[in-house]
Amino acid sequence: MATTIKITPVLKGKESERFNAAISTSKTNKISEEKKAKIFSLVSKVMAKTALT
Repeated sequence: MATTIKITPVLKGKESERFNAAISTSKTNKISEEKKAKIFSLVSKVMAKTALT
């Protein structure tokens, strides 16, 4: 059975301004390379443990 596709509505007015503000803050809200490395290290440990079981 096929999954229905939802068409994304076009944003206008206040909704558009709110969306653009959220996008612009997410572009500048990046995590540090140190924190990113720590996260990937933890994920690797979890994946290694699940591979053993």
